[in-house]
Amino acid sequence: MIESGTGGGRADHRPSRTHHNVGGLPAELGFELIEPLKDLFKDEVRRLCLQLGLPEQTVWRHPFPGPGLAVRCLGPVTCEALESLRHADTILLEELKNAGWYRKTAQAFAVLLPVRSVGVMGDRPHL
Repeated sequence: MIESGTGGGRADHRPSRTHHNVGGLPAELGFELIEPLKDLFKDEVRRLCLQLGLPEQTVWRHPFPGPGLAVRCLGPVTCEALESLRHADTILLEELKNAGWYRKTAQAFAVLLPVRSVGVMGDRPHL
């Protein structure tokens, strides 16, 4: 599926970099790999999926990193930190949906920073 970048091809004004999340395949698979959607742009894939009757929440779902969640955790990677990050990501995506921005963005995500700060110290604002 064609996802991002710039270049020529059938639509100069559209992105042209392909992106595959398949890695580590052996040189000899023992079968022919068929990728019928690899030349489609992301919006074309979504239109096709809707025409095939796939649920809209699946068609428009933002990607989630799965095991790669730890790269969004810029400090010690602990179970507590990852759970906090999952929770923050859920809140962020829900707020994007509520504001009408979920479908306007291809991907958005929370990042857990190793910074702890507050704007108030004691009973008065800190100047």
